[in-house]
Amino acid sequence: MTDGPSMFMVEICDRRMQFFYIFAFSLFFLLLTVPYLFILDPTSAVYVVSALNAFGLGTFALLSGVAILYCKRNF
Repeated sequence: MTDGPSMFMVEICDRRMQFFYIFAFSLFFLLLTVPYLFILDPTSAVYVVSALNAFGLGTFALLSGVAILYCKRNF
């Protein structure tokens, strides 16, 4: 086993700027989507789509943010 970071993490950190763009894009649209969850009728199909969009955007923001923090601390 190697003592350094895995090749996968090295490749991710080489693309740190692209992960920052994913983070910024998903966070921006997440901030636009969340208010709709408070004004839409919870029984409508639009609410379900907005909730799934918010979940997906939050996941992208979380994972890309974790990758950015990992690369900032280790490289």
